[in-house]
Amino acid sequence: MKHKKVKSFDAVEFFRAIKEKLAAKMAGMTLEQQKDFMRLVRAKKIKIA
Repeated sequence: MKHKKVKSFDAVEFFRAIKEKLAAKMAGMTLEQQKDFMRLVRAKKIKIA
């Protein structure tokens, strides 16, 4: 029987949480607004917390 290793950081869980936060913030935005929002996030002018 294999034992599961306890992870201190789970990448899948982390990125799913980020995806959900982004989806909540972008709900109701037009495509152009979403593009502008993502540009600001990538430029680190908006922080996703």
